[in-house]
Amino acid sequence: MTRARAINAVMYQLGWFACVLGGNAWALLALALFVPLHQRYCVQRPAEWGFVLLAGALGLAMDLAWARAGVIGFHGTLGFGAAPWLAVLWLMFATTLQHALAALQTRLALAALLGAVAGPVSYLAGIALGAASTPLAAWEFAALLAPAWLLLTPLLAWLARRASAPALQGATT
Repeated sequence: MTRARAINAVMYQLGWFACVLGGNAWALLALALFVPLHQRYCVQRPAEWGFVLLAGALGLAMDLAWARAGVIGFHGTLGFGAAPWLAVLWLMFATTLQHALAALQTRLALAALLGAVAGPVSYLAGIALGAASTPLAAWEFAALLAPAWLLLTPLLAWLARRASAPALQGATT
């Protein structure tokens, strides 16, 4: 693992805990620290931020759909139903698809499997830590989210690869 990928992985994990345990205030502080550190140590081209915004928006839209369907309730939401900490978490996760989880860009089946398992587990951990709640039993909740993550993770990995393609092509010529 390269230095940038390791830094990205550690920053994401710290950010995840800040968002889930600290809520909106800690998430905004984490974002204020994350962005300049990520820019300095990880970003290889400024266009990466476009992918981060797109992937973050797709993930947040999925979570808002789950919330509107009554599958999950995120604590700390504002009037439009989204919690700022959740938006920050999605933006930070999106960066991992360009760095810490970049290997998934060419292993879409692995991305699907990992998403189907790790996606619901991450939500269940957030629920256990008090960041969200669900009226469903844990197994029902995981079974409901797994197919969505089975599709979303390889889609995001594929988009990350397409976003990286100009940088990769330029590096090989």
